[in-house]
Amino acid sequence: MPFVSEANQVFTGLTMVTLLFLMAAAILILDNRTVGRQARTIFLTCVTALAFFAAADWFNYVFGAALPSLRPFHVVSMAITFALAPALPVAIAYTIFPNRGSRWIAVLLALHAMVELATIVGGFVFYVDEANVYHRGAWYMVYMVVYGIASVHLVVESIHAGRTYQSSNVVAMLAILAVLGVGVGIQIANSNVRTSWPAVSMAVILYFMSYSEMVLRTDALTKLLNRHSYDEELSAPPLPCTVVVIDVNDFKHVNDTYGHAYGDVCLATIARLILRVFGSSGRCFRTGGDEFVVIITKGTSKVEALANKLEEGLDRERERTNVFPPFRGVRARRNVGVRTLPKSFPLQTNACTRQSVRVESGGVHEQEGGYFGSAIIDAGDKT
Repeated sequence: MPFVSEANQVFTGLTMVTLLFLMAAAILILDNRTVGRQARTIFLTCVTALAFFAAADWFNYVFGAALPSLRPFHVVSMAITFALAPALPVAIAYTIFPNRGSRWIAVLLALHAMVELATIVGGFVFYVDEANVYHRGAWYMVYMVVYGIASVHLVVESIHAGRTYQSSNVVAMLAILAVLGVGVGIQIANSNVRTSWPAVSMAVILYFMSYSEMVLRTDALTKLLNRHSYDEELSAPPLPCTVVVIDVNDFKHVNDTYGHAYGDVCLATIARLILRVFGSSGRCFRTGGDEFVVIITKGTSKVEALANKLEEGLDRERERTNVFPPFRGVRARRNVGVRTLPKSFPLQTNACTRQSVRVESGGVHEQEGGYFGSAIIDAGDKT
């Protein structure tokens, strides 16, 4: 009997745990409302595909030699697995940046799928002998190279996402990649140790958790960190730091005059410029409708220069797209409050909150046709 082998019993137990794990993951994904419907659909499709891959691999490994009549199922299921497996990391990468298309990777996956389907009759990447036993073919490395490229593509997109959404996920991505690499590598070294699909399943779910956390901390409109992230940061602010508060004044008139959709475009553009200017020096947050905060931990002595750079960027954007319309024929302004907190600052006062940052009205200046103004708070003032 196929189950008599101890190796088969171990593999059966591992597969059962993997399938139960994927079932629980599918339930969690369906119940999750943090990520969008498209992302849930993609992750759920990946989980379903992994369940098929793991179940087919178990069935073919345990019963293959005992049931040679099922050779056609063995060949077709393996071809499907080999053709679709590299598409999983690419599909997951698509959830992060759906508009950041990479045609070359899509073409590569299509060509690879054609090779795998041709393997059914040609035995290029793998073949199944008459006894229904699987063997690697001469082109097996083609599959491994394509799978490796797809995985690297996911890592690159994840790092880009970390920079875009201010998520320090590089270490997490390396850890997830290590889980994937070790699991797949063990099975490549010894095909009797079936750790590939359990490792891939764990990596996908870990990635879903990481992605959900990133979405939870990000403002949907501006892609800056949201109020929840800001409140978390305030619970243990990185001292010393400089807090920059940016408030768009009279923005309600923009919404009332040009519509909320246009106001959203303005806010998204302002946020993009804030991130471009301050992103390398600290963390940028949208804390309210038209309020932004930057907590600077690097180069705090250059805050005024950075504020001026933001103003110049807004001027250029206004000249290029007229995205910031003048209204009521008067000058609009934006207030920027800056405050440096020393290492010894008492955290229990929650001193970084928006209410505690005092902007000196005398330091605010107005600019024709725009929103920008600035005010610097004395670094030694703790009131």
